[in-house]
Amino acid sequence: MKKIAILVSILMILLVSTISAKENKSKQVKKDKEFEKIMKDFQMEAVMKTTQGNITFFLYPEAAPKNVANFVFLAKNDFYNGLPFFRVVPNGLIQGGDPVGDGTGTTGYVVPDEFKKWLTFDVEGMLAMSNSGPNTNSSQFFITMRPIKELNGKHTIIGGTKNRDDLRLLRTLRENDKILSIDIKGKKVDKFLDYFPNEVKEWETKLKKPVN
Repeated sequence: MKKIAILVSILMILLVSTISAKENKSKQVKKDKEFEKIMKDFQMEAVMKTTQGNITFFLYPEAAPKNVANFVFLAKNDFYNGLPFFRVVPNGLIQGGDPVGDGTGTTGYVVPDEFKKWLTFDVEGMLAMSNSGPNTNSSQFFITMRPIKELNGKHTIIGGTKNRDDLRLLRTLRENDKILSIDIKGKKVDKFLDYFPNEVKEWETKLKKPVN
C-alpha cells in the first residue's frame, strides 16, 4: 500500500507539472500575440534617401521586433548617413549598411535572428539583415530584386518595398551609390524604442559609429 501511495503521489506531481507547463505556454502564446499586435499597430515605414532617389519600405516589427528596433535605433542615430551600397548583384540583391564599406564592418554588437513562417523571400523587394552566421545581425542589410527562396530561414526579414516605383528605383542603384539618410515614419513612432529599454541601453553603450 505504501508503494502504491508513493506512485500515486508521483503521478499527481507529474500531472500538476504538465498542467502548469501547458498553462504557462498558453499564457506566453497570449502574451506574444498581444505584443505582436502592439508592434503591428505602429505601421512603420522607412524612407531611405539615396543618391538615386528615395526608396520607401514597410517595416515589420510584428515579425522581427528586435531587428527592426535595431534598424530604427541606427537610423535615428544617423548611423547609415553617407554609407555606400558596397555590393550590387544584378537582378539579385543590393547590400549596404557597412560602416567600413567592404562587408566586414559591424556596430560592435549583434542581434539574434527572428523568423516568421509567413514572411519569406518568395517575393522581390525584401529588406533583410546580412550576417556572418546564425544570430550575428548588426547594421548590414540587403534588398532582394527577385525571389530568392534559398535565403528563407537564414536571414531575418525586417521590411519590404512599398510599391513598384520603389523596386524600379532600387534597380538603378550601383556600387558606391550612397545612403543619404533613413527617416522612420509611423504611428507614435517616437514611442517605439520604449519597448526595448534593455536592448537600447546595450546598443548605446557598445555602438561604434562609422567614420565618414
